[in-house]
Amino acid sequence: MQNRGLISNFSPSRRIRPERTQTVSLDIALTSRCPLSCRYCTVEKAATRELRAEQWGKIIGAIAGLRTIEAISLEGGEPLSREDLAEILGPSLRHARRVKIVTGGVIPSRLPDLLVADPRFSFEVSLDGPPAIHNFLRDQSYEPAFRFLRECLRTGTRARFRTVISRHNLPVYESWIEELDRFFEAGGEKIGFFFDTIIAPRALSGQGGSTPRVPVRDFPAHILVPSPLEVRGLYGRVKKRRFRNLFFLQDEPIRGCRAVESPCISLDPAGVYSFCCESPNGLGAIVDSSPEACLSQLDRAFQTLPCHVCPSYGVEICSGCWTGQKCGMVGHWGFAHCRALVKTMEEKKFPFLHPTPNPLPPF
Repeated sequence: MQNRGLISNFSPSRRIRPERTQTVSLDIALTSRCPLSCRYCTVEKAATRELRAEQWGKIIGAIAGLRTIEAISLEGGEPLSREDLAEILGPSLRHARRVKIVTGGVIPSRLPDLLVADPRFSFEVSLDGPPAIHNFLRDQSYEPAFRFLRECLRTGTRARFRTVISRHNLPVYESWIEELDRFFEAGGEKIGFFFDTIIAPRALSGQGGSTPRVPVRDFPAHILVPSPLEVRGLYGRVKKRRFRNLFFLQDEPIRGCRAVESPCISLDPAGVYSFCCESPNGLGAIVDSSPEACLSQLDRAFQTLPCHVCPSYGVEICSGCWTGQKCGMVGHWGFAHCRALVKTMEEKKFPFLHPTPNPLPPF
């Protein structure tokens, strides 16, 4: 199909309306603990209070009594490091249409078969490229992560994999995906995949409210973040490819969270909430106020989202972003707002401001 430009490709049927707030999604960071030290992880491994499984069950149930929960994402840190994870997953499956656990795959799952066999459940496993690159970025964890994914496929547990695109793995991503497609052909497995783009934490420093959340870890984003034009080009090329055993789950190039389709509440391990999982600051603690108060605040904020009238919102253009920062890219690359970033990408005038990172160590 001929590309007629971002604006002309916009479908009015995709424009959402402010009154669509009867569903909600939850991103729940259950812990900041993790056995890995990934180079671009934004979660500071600081000791923090963790709500008990019983508390999470009550919070999820209370929100479900007020709104339909479209999806729950159980995250970390590493959520499988919580021994009571099954006690949180159970209520999540009872009250949400879809539930996923985001994992680095280095801790074997001890979850009951009855829970992981639920058709609403899936694992999302992090894989960042061929072994040498993944190990460089994700603390030598390729072997257990890939084994975790294969075990899911072997047992029929729903799973997909996600790659965080950085300047290190972007050049090899397409050839690696082709290699995986051939590898999975032997077993006949079908598996979905998608990519996110690495964020720039400093560009998000002012997002959220005044309540401290789990501390955000900074990292040298300037040598890791690819330009949006590079990422958009990668998306377009992968979207055109035909795979036998993989299927591309993505319909938007640069890290859109769909907050304007199903508003999201992001909760840290202590129950401090924001409306963007990457916001370093919280708006309050759900255990100190109430789910009703949190949802009321969400509704008021939802009405002001510029995505409601933005012509760039649509399939393969932008799937929405709560902060308007596209998880840090807008501020990082010096744009005033996301519309300016999208326009510059469409005009293909995007500057390459940062140097290519140092080569990977020998392998």
